[in-house]
Amino acid sequence: MASLADTLEAPYYAAIIETTPHADANEPASEADRLVTLAVRRPGFLGLETARAADGRPVTVAYWREFSDVEGWTAEAGGNVTVKFPLQVRRVATPTDPAMQTLYQVPDDSRTTWRYT
Repeated sequence: MASLADTLEAPYYAAIIETTPHADANEPASEADRLVTLAVRRPGFLGLETARAADGRPVTVAYWREFSDVEGWTAEAGGNVTVKFPLQVRRVATPTDPAMQTLYQVPDDSRTTWRYT
């Protein structure tokens, strides 16, 4: 089955949430669960996927069009989200993205010739 990330057109942002598993099905929703519930109503939300890390922890990835969309999402949740659980945000881009090209551009006069001796 294809991942949602395989169908999204870059650039976009992936917000990765790692949490601890619920002790049982009757446990109330966690802050991470509440954050995911808020996501679906926010502008710029592209979708989400869930999985388990190698140690069994739940991992949720929420996809966003702009970084400002991620900021609005976490602001609506209130408080400092990253204190409650690990939240990482990564920009996903293609090599042809102009922002990525400026990161990897090599000036013509600084090319190095490599030689094994």
